[in-house]
Amino acid sequence: MASCVSIAMHRLLTVAALGGALVTYAQSPSQAAQPKHSFEVVSVKPSAAANDSTSVNTTPYRVRCENVLLRQILMMAFPIRSESQIENMPDWAKSERFNIDAKVDEETAAATKGLPREDRQRWQQEMMQSLLEDRFHLKFHWGKKELPVYVLTVAKNGSKLKATVLPPPPPGVDPNAKPRDPGTSFSTNNGHMVVTNGSMEMFANQLSHMTEMDSRVVLDRTNLPRRFDWTLDWSPERQQNSFRGADSGNPTPAVDTSKPSLFTALQEQLGLKVEQDKAPVDLLVIDHLERPTEN
Repeated sequence: MASCVSIAMHRLLTVAALGGALVTYAQSPSQAAQPKHSFEVVSVKPSAAANDSTSVNTTPYRVRCENVLLRQILMMAFPIRSESQIENMPDWAKSERFNIDAKVDEETAAATKGLPREDRQRWQQEMMQSLLEDRFHLKFHWGKKELPVYVLTVAKNGSKLKATVLPPPPPGVDPNAKPRDPGTSFSTNNGHMVVTNGSMEMFANQLSHMTEMDSRVVLDRTNLPRRFDWTLDWSPERQQNSFRGADSGNPTPAVDTSKPSLFTALQEQLGLKVEQDKAPVDLLVIDHLERPTEN
Protein backbone atom coordinates (compact mmCIF):
# COMPACT_ATOMS: atom_id res chain seq x y z
CA MET A 1 0.00 0.00 0.00
CA ALA A 2 1.17 3.49 -0.75
CA SER A 3 1.34 4.58 2.86
CA CYS A 4 2.89 1.28 4.00
CA VAL A 5 0.09 0.28 6.37
CA SER A 6 0.17 -3.27 7.79
CA ILE A 7 -1.45 -5.17 10.66
CA ALA A 8 0.32 -5.40 13.96
CA MET A 9 -1.66 -6.53 16.99
CA HIS A 10 -2.92 -10.09 17.45
CA ARG A 11 -5.90 -8.93 19.46
CA LEU A 12 -6.99 -6.51 16.74
CA LEU A 13 -7.07 -9.18 14.05
CA THR A 14 -8.47 -12.24 15.78
CA VAL A 15 -11.15 -12.97 13.27
CA ALA A 16 -13.30 -14.68 15.88
CA ALA A 17 -13.94 -11.28 17.48
CA LEU A 18 -16.05 -8.48 16.05
CA GLY A 19 -13.67 -6.38 14.04
CA GLY A 20 -10.89 -7.79 12.00
CA ALA A 21 -10.20 -4.27 10.83
CA LEU A 22 -8.84 -5.30 7.47
CA VAL A 23 -10.79 -8.53 6.89
CA THR A 24 -13.24 -7.64 4.16
CA TYR A 25 -13.79 -10.86 2.27
CA ALA A 26 -17.03 -11.72 4.10
CA GLN A 27 -19.22 -9.35 2.11
CA SER A 28 -19.87 -9.08 -1.61
CA PRO A 29 -20.63 -5.82 -3.44
CA SER A 30 -24.17 -7.04 -4.15
CA GLN A 31 -24.93 -6.78 -0.44
CA ALA A 32 -24.19 -3.06 -0.32
CA ALA A 33 -27.73 -2.07 -1.35
CA GLN A 34 -29.35 -3.82 1.62
CA PRO A 35 -30.45 -1.85 4.73
CA LYS A 36 -27.44 -1.11 6.91
CA HIS A 37 -26.85 -1.20 10.63
CA SER A 38 -25.38 1.95 12.16
CA PHE A 39 -23.51 3.23 15.20
CA GLU A 40 -25.46 4.96 17.93
CA VAL A 41 -22.87 7.71 18.59
CA VAL A 42 -20.11 8.85 16.22
CA SER A 43 -17.35 11.43 16.60
CA VAL A 44 -15.24 12.38 13.57
CA LYS A 45 -12.47 14.96 13.89
CA PRO A 46 -9.47 15.99 11.76
CA SER A 47 -6.24 14.52 13.10
CA ALA A 48 -3.59 16.93 14.37
CA ALA A 49 -0.86 14.28 14.47
CA ALA A 50 2.40 15.21 12.81
CA ASN A 51 3.21 11.63 11.76
CA ASP A 52 1.56 8.76 9.85
CA SER A 53 1.30 6.30 12.74
CA THR A 54 -2.19 4.77 12.71
CA SER A 55 -4.14 3.15 15.53
CA VAL A 56 -7.30 1.06 15.17
CA ASN A 57 -9.04 -0.64 18.09
CA THR A 58 -12.29 -2.60 17.76
CA THR A 59 -14.58 -4.21 20.34
CA PRO A 60 -18.22 -5.34 20.11
CA TYR A 61 -19.17 -1.96 21.59
CA ARG A 62 -16.79 0.49 19.97
CA VAL A 63 -14.50 1.31 17.05
CA ARG A 64 -11.70 3.82 17.62
CA CYS A 65 -9.48 4.98 14.78
CA GLU A 66 -6.68 7.49 15.24
CA ASN A 67 -4.88 9.32 12.45
CA VAL A 68 -6.43 7.21 9.68
CA LEU A 69 -6.61 8.03 5.99
CA LEU A 70 -10.00 7.94 4.34
CA ARG A 71 -8.97 5.08 2.07
CA GLN A 72 -8.22 3.03 5.20
CA ILE A 73 -11.76 3.71 6.43
CA LEU A 74 -13.14 2.74 3.02
CA MET A 75 -11.20 -0.52 3.12
CA MET A 76 -12.67 -1.27 6.55
CA ALA A 77 -16.17 -0.59 5.28
CA PHE A 78 -16.24 -2.36 1.91
CA PRO A 79 -15.15 -5.72 0.46
CA ILE A 80 -12.03 -4.37 -1.22
CA ARG A 81 -8.48 -5.58 -0.73
CA SER A 82 -6.36 -2.83 -2.25
CA GLU A 83 -6.44 0.91 -2.79
CA SER A 84 -6.23 0.13 -6.51
CA GLN A 85 -9.92 -0.85 -6.18
CA ILE A 86 -10.92 2.72 -5.21
CA GLU A 87 -11.59 5.11 -8.09
CA ASN A 88 -12.32 8.87 -8.21
CA MET A 89 -10.91 9.62 -4.77
CA PRO A 90 -10.74 13.44 -4.32
CA ASP A 91 -7.24 14.84 -3.82
CA TRP A 92 -7.98 16.05 -0.28
CA ALA A 93 -9.13 12.55 0.72
CA LYS A 94 -5.78 11.06 -0.27
CA SER A 95 -3.81 12.93 2.41
CA GLU A 96 -6.09 14.25 5.17
CA ARG A 97 -6.31 12.10 8.30
CA PHE A 98 -9.06 11.66 10.87
CA ASN A 99 -9.82 10.48 14.40
CA ILE A 100 -13.01 8.46 14.71
CA ASP A 101 -14.75 7.22 17.84
CA ALA A 102 -17.93 5.23 17.12
CA LYS A 103 -20.08 3.41 19.66
CA VAL A 104 -22.97 0.95 19.29
CA ASP A 105 -25.91 0.60 21.65
CA GLU A 106 -26.00 -2.28 24.13
CA GLU A 107 -28.76 -4.10 22.24
CA THR A 108 -26.74 -4.16 19.02
CA ALA A 109 -23.56 -5.26 20.83
CA ALA A 110 -25.43 -8.10 22.51
CA ALA A 111 -27.01 -9.18 19.22
CA THR A 112 -23.69 -9.40 17.39
CA LYS A 113 -22.15 -11.69 20.00
CA GLY A 114 -24.47 -14.51 19.00
CA LEU A 115 -23.84 -14.19 15.25
CA PRO A 116 -21.53 -16.32 13.09
CA ARG A 117 -18.16 -14.74 12.31
CA GLU A 118 -19.08 -13.69 8.77
CA ASP A 119 -22.26 -11.99 9.96
CA ARG A 120 -20.39 -10.07 12.67
CA GLN A 121 -17.96 -8.83 10.05
CA ARG A 122 -20.84 -7.82 7.78
CA TRP A 123 -22.52 -5.86 10.61
CA GLN A 124 -19.37 -3.87 11.29
CA GLN A 125 -18.86 -3.17 7.60
CA GLU A 126 -22.43 -1.91 7.33
CA MET A 127 -21.96 0.36 10.34
CA MET A 128 -18.79 1.79 8.82
CA GLN A 129 -20.65 2.35 5.53
CA SER A 130 -23.41 4.21 7.38
CA LEU A 131 -20.77 6.36 9.07
CA LEU A 132 -19.23 7.27 5.70
CA GLU A 133 -22.61 8.07 4.19
CA ASP A 134 -23.80 10.14 7.16
CA ARG A 135 -20.64 12.08 7.97
CA PHE A 136 -18.69 12.17 4.68
CA HIS A 137 -21.84 12.15 2.47
CA LEU A 138 -20.39 9.27 0.47
CA LYS A 139 -22.16 8.22 -2.70
CA PHE A 140 -20.71 5.41 -4.81
CA HIS A 141 -21.37 2.64 -7.27
CA TRP A 142 -19.63 -0.63 -8.11
CA GLY A 143 -17.69 -1.21 -11.30
CA LYS A 144 -15.30 -3.79 -12.69
CA LYS A 145 -12.03 -3.46 -14.58
CA GLU A 146 -9.23 -5.75 -15.67
CA LEU A 147 -6.20 -4.81 -13.58
CA PRO A 148 -2.72 -6.16 -12.88
CA VAL A 149 -2.97 -8.61 -9.97
CA TYR A 150 -0.90 -11.22 -8.18
CA VAL A 151 -2.11 -14.81 -7.99
CA LEU A 152 -1.22 -17.02 -5.03
CA THR A 153 -0.46 -20.60 -6.10
CA VAL A 154 1.30 -23.70 -4.78
CA ALA A 155 5.01 -23.77 -5.63
CA LYS A 156 6.59 -26.46 -7.80
CA ASN A 157 7.64 -28.72 -4.91
CA GLY A 158 4.28 -28.60 -3.16
CA SER A 159 2.74 -26.90 -0.13
CA LYS A 160 4.55 -26.92 3.21
CA LEU A 161 1.49 -25.76 5.16
CA LYS A 162 0.42 -27.63 8.30
CA ALA A 163 -3.28 -28.53 8.38
CA THR A 164 -5.14 -27.18 11.41
CA VAL A 165 -6.13 -29.81 13.97
CA LEU A 166 -9.20 -28.71 15.90
CA PRO A 167 -9.30 -29.47 19.63
CA PRO A 168 -11.49 -32.39 20.78
CA PRO A 169 -15.01 -31.57 21.98
CA PRO A 170 -15.37 -30.81 25.69
CA PRO A 171 -16.76 -33.43 28.06
CA GLY A 172 -20.46 -34.07 27.65
CA VAL A 173 -20.53 -33.10 23.96
CA ASP A 174 -21.33 -35.70 21.31
CA PRO A 175 -17.92 -36.76 19.92
CA ASN A 176 -19.53 -37.28 16.51
CA ALA A 177 -20.90 -33.73 16.37
CA LYS A 178 -19.32 -31.26 13.98
CA PRO A 179 -16.48 -29.43 15.81
CA ARG A 180 -17.12 -25.78 16.58
CA ASP A 181 -15.03 -23.45 14.42
CA PRO A 182 -12.80 -21.53 16.85
CA GLY A 183 -12.18 -18.77 14.31
CA THR A 184 -8.94 -17.58 12.78
CA SER A 185 -6.10 -16.03 14.73
CA PHE A 186 -3.91 -13.77 12.58
CA SER A 187 -1.10 -11.47 13.61
CA THR A 188 1.78 -9.84 11.79
CA ASN A 189 4.36 -7.31 12.90
CA ASN A 190 7.67 -6.24 11.42
CA GLY A 191 8.09 -9.21 9.11
CA HIS A 192 6.79 -11.91 11.47
CA MET A 193 3.41 -13.56 10.83
CA VAL A 194 1.63 -16.18 12.93
CA VAL A 195 -1.66 -17.70 11.75
CA THR A 196 -3.89 -20.38 13.30
CA ASN A 197 -6.82 -21.95 11.46
CA GLY A 198 -6.37 -19.72 8.42
CA SER A 199 -7.70 -20.20 4.89
CA MET A 200 -5.88 -19.40 1.68
CA GLU A 201 -8.66 -16.94 0.75
CA MET A 202 -7.98 -15.05 3.98
CA PHE A 203 -4.22 -15.20 3.34
CA ALA A 204 -4.60 -13.77 -0.17
CA ASN A 205 -6.75 -11.01 1.29
CA GLN A 206 -4.08 -10.08 3.82
CA LEU A 207 -1.25 -10.30 1.29
CA SER A 208 -3.12 -7.69 -0.76
CA HIS A 209 -2.39 -5.19 2.03
CA MET A 210 1.36 -5.86 2.10
CA THR A 211 3.68 -3.16 0.82
CA GLU A 212 5.45 -5.64 -1.46
CA MET A 213 2.30 -6.17 -3.50
CA ASP A 214 2.38 -2.58 -4.83
CA SER A 215 -1.38 -2.07 -4.24
CA ARG A 216 -2.30 -5.06 -6.41
CA VAL A 217 -5.08 -7.42 -5.42
CA VAL A 218 -3.85 -10.94 -4.59
CA LEU A 219 -6.15 -13.76 -5.76
CA ASP A 220 -6.20 -17.25 -4.26
CA ARG A 221 -5.56 -19.93 -6.88
CA THR A 222 -3.96 -22.51 -4.58
CA ASN A 223 -6.95 -24.89 -4.69
CA LEU A 224 -6.26 -25.64 -1.03
CA PRO A 225 -9.70 -25.65 0.65
CA ARG A 226 -8.59 -26.68 4.14
CA ARG A 227 -7.58 -24.54 7.12
CA PHE A 228 -3.91 -24.28 8.07
CA ASP A 229 -1.50 -23.06 10.75
CA TRP A 230 1.70 -21.31 9.71
CA THR A 231 4.49 -18.96 10.70
CA LEU A 232 6.22 -16.72 8.16
CA ASP A 233 9.33 -14.59 8.62
CA TRP A 234 10.60 -12.11 6.03
CA SER A 235 12.33 -8.76 5.67
CA PRO A 236 9.78 -6.07 4.75
CA GLU A 237 10.60 -4.24 1.53
CA ARG A 238 10.04 -0.92 3.28
CA GLN A 239 9.48 -0.21 6.95
CA GLN A 240 5.76 -0.51 7.54
CA ASN A 241 3.67 1.51 9.94
CA SER A 242 1.32 -0.58 12.03
CA PHE A 243 -2.23 -0.58 13.20
CA ARG A 244 -1.42 -0.35 16.89
CA GLY A 245 -3.34 -0.71 20.10
CA ALA A 246 -1.99 -0.06 23.58
CA ASP A 247 1.55 0.38 22.29
CA SER A 248 0.62 3.21 19.91
CA GLY A 249 3.41 5.73 19.67
CA ASN A 250 6.21 3.35 20.57
CA PRO A 251 9.17 3.21 18.18
CA THR A 252 8.86 0.50 15.53
CA PRO A 253 11.58 -2.18 15.79
CA ALA A 254 14.32 -2.16 13.18
CA VAL A 255 13.84 -4.48 10.21
CA ASP A 256 15.96 -7.64 10.21
CA THR A 257 17.56 -7.50 6.77
CA SER A 258 19.05 -10.99 7.22
CA LYS A 259 15.60 -12.45 6.52
CA PRO A 260 14.49 -13.29 2.96
CA SER A 261 12.12 -11.16 0.92
CA LEU A 262 8.40 -11.87 1.23
CA PHE A 263 8.35 -13.61 -2.17
CA THR A 264 11.28 -15.85 -1.27
CA ALA A 265 9.90 -16.58 2.20
CA LEU A 266 6.57 -17.71 0.75
CA GLN A 267 8.32 -20.33 -1.38
CA GLU A 268 10.94 -21.48 1.12
CA GLN A 269 8.78 -21.55 4.24
CA LEU A 270 5.23 -22.24 3.00
CA GLY A 271 5.68 -23.80 -0.43
CA LEU A 272 3.63 -21.03 -2.04
CA LYS A 273 4.37 -18.41 -4.68
CA VAL A 274 2.83 -15.28 -6.14
CA GLU A 275 2.93 -14.49 -9.83
CA GLN A 276 1.86 -11.49 -11.88
CA ASP A 277 -1.32 -11.73 -13.92
CA LYS A 278 -4.33 -9.70 -15.03
CA ALA A 279 -7.91 -10.31 -13.92
CA PRO A 280 -11.29 -8.53 -13.62
CA VAL A 281 -11.39 -6.72 -10.27
CA ASP A 282 -14.34 -5.11 -8.45
CA LEU A 283 -14.02 -1.32 -8.15
CA LEU A 284 -15.55 1.03 -5.61
CA VAL A 285 -16.25 4.11 -7.74
CA ILE A 286 -16.79 7.28 -5.70
CA ASP A 287 -19.49 9.56 -7.08
CA HIS A 288 -19.50 12.08 -4.23
CA LEU A 289 -17.46 12.66 -1.08
CA GLU A 290 -17.19 15.62 1.32
CA ARG A 291 -15.07 16.52 4.29
CA PRO A 292 -16.87 15.29 7.41
CA THR A 293 -19.63 17.32 8.97
CA GLU A 294 -19.04 18.80 12.41
CA ASN A 295 -19.86 16.68 15.46
